[in-house]
Amino acid sequence: MDSPRLQNDTEFLAEPRLLAGKQGEELVVIVKATFLAPRGSGELELAPADGQRAIRGADLPWGEPEKSSIKYPSDLCISKPGTDVIVVAAAHAPEGRPVPTFDAGIRVGSLKKIVRVFGLRVWESSGAGLSAPRPTTGIELRYDYAWGGVDLSDPGQPLEEARNPVGMGIVRDPSKLTHQPAPYIEDPAEPIRSARSRPTPAGVGAIGRHWEPRRRLLGTYDARWLEERAPLLPDDHDERGNLCASPGLVSTTPLAGGEEVGLWHLTPGGGGPVLQLPKVRVSITLTCKDREPLRRTPPLDTVLVDTVNVAEGNDVLMELCWRAAFKPPRRLKDAELVVREEAPS
Repeated sequence: MDSPRLQNDTEFLAEPRLLAGKQGEELVVIVKATFLAPRGSGELELAPADGQRAIRGADLPWGEPEKSSIKYPSDLCISKPGTDVIVVAAAHAPEGRPVPTFDAGIRVGSLKKIVRVFGLRVWESSGAGLSAPRPTTGIELRYDYAWGGVDLSDPGQPLEEARNPVGMGIVRDPSKLTHQPAPYIEDPAEPIRSARSRPTPAGVGAIGRHWEPRRRLLGTYDARWLEERAPLLPDDHDERGNLCASPGLVSTTPLAGGEEVGLWHLTPGGGGPVLQLPKVRVSITLTCKDREPLRRTPPLDTVLVDTVNVAEGNDVLMELCWRAAFKPPRRLKDAELVVREEAPS
């Protein structure tokens, strides 16, 4: 397949992709910049060229595929109506000392999300209550450890927590919960009292395409779609379904850069740095024969904060993503894409 020429005048990664939309293929250019916060500095710096993270073509799970929550989400989609803030982190107890429970979370501008972390606790008889938590120094903040799950004991009537089908606690027969581990992560505003509780699953990471609320927004993939529209997107596809951040961590007005980022107990030792979102603006221009050049300055649509897989000597790694979509020319090899960094507005 032909590819357009790409002139990338930035220090970021840029990649064109042909993706299926509602009306046909669209030429989508994704730009990703990776920044690092050296330990104790409180400042983000652009990562070196060999430290710029690649654009992901698929979701990467925390554990076993299809059975575990998403660790790093795919970067592929045509557009996002807002900015996703995704956190890949473990919660760390204050000063690293074991405690039965503590809070952890993130703030980015006006967005704020806090979760409550517990040490090991088990369900009492038939889920009637919970034991006192044992002390803990922390845990990975993955949806696997939050309220949710699926029970397939009756294939004809599966029981599912659609907001988190990989979590803990959902069973058809409560007696099966007796003395089993209970969720380690909760929403402080919706504490779990017993197996009858139906709290909002707590998390700060990415949610799956087949989870609610994304599931109902992605459109109808039925026999009619397969016969009449595949591989195009369904007519009822809502681009809000491309947003994959945890509820409460989506900014419907795109972040502009410069917003303050505060972390609570997401780095070793507890506490956490206060950073500033980099002020970056990119432009993407498409030129091709017999067509006026098209220049777009896309908004920042994804912020991923990583405190788990960070190079030694750094506290935080941050990915920023922008994307722009164009109607592709008939011959891609006749097109040229130019990516530039612009002065912040």
